[in-house]
Amino acid sequence: MLKTNKGFKLLSSILILVAILFSISVKAETNFPKPTNLKYVNDYVGVLDEPTKEYLVSVGKELEDKTSAQSVVVIINSLEGIDIESYANQLFRTWGIGQKDKDNGLLILIAIDDRKWRVEVGRGLEGAVPDIYSARVMDQVAKPSFKNGDFNEGIKNSYSIFADSIAKEYNVTLEKNLNITMPNTQSSQGNGRGTSMVVYIILGLLAADLIFNRARVIRTLIKILFWSSFFRGPRGGGGGFGGGGNSGGGFGGFGGGSSGGGGSSGDW
Repeated sequence: MLKTNKGFKLLSSILILVAILFSISVKAETNFPKPTNLKYVNDYVGVLDEPTKEYLVSVGKELEDKTSAQSVVVIINSLEGIDIESYANQLFRTWGIGQKDKDNGLLILIAIDDRKWRVEVGRGLEGAVPDIYSARVMDQVAKPSFKNGDFNEGIKNSYSIFADSIAKEYNVTLEKNLNITMPNTQSSQGNGRGTSMVVYIILGLLAADLIFNRARVIRTLIKILFWSSFFRGPRGGGGGFGGGGNSGGGFGGFGGGSSGGGGSSGDW
């Protein structure tokens, strides 16, 4: 029995260390793009036409003017091997989407080459855009258009629905927004989980460390994270996961908001 406990402690310690060190390496290596001057639509691939961009900007600006909420579209080629949940969450925090005191931002992330999408929702909008609802919108409105190669239609319509939901939460009406209705079907293939399975595994291992190992691994990891943060130096724009933080406000016109990991993800 003693050998079994020691083996479990060793295994859990190794897995936790590997997970955290991998996370640190991801932060060091991943470079996020800077926001474009359009702010609400950031198409780094060139799949959207000008009328669609103009529409998204006009609706996004009206939404922010009336509610202070910020709804942003980001289109990239590749996730560079990172899971889309982690990429979206850290991009959201790096840019500081939404207002710092309200966390009322929403990010629609599209990775063209990976054929994946993610809707990342700030805590302040989780009532207006619940996880399962965002999955339904993307599955039933955006995904069919994406499959046909029509990103203009898919993004414009899904953005319109989210903007309308946010406006209703604030009891305002958007004059420039399209009146898009959801299909009647209730089926949804998207992943409505706000956090990836990896996070749950890490939390389980941390709990095991507390119970069986007197939190020795956790104390070690805290030291590792502290010193890795110390040697990375102060935050600044244009860096990886650790760069461009939202302390004191975001950049590129954003308000310094953050996300707790709520939202949904899927593919097409």
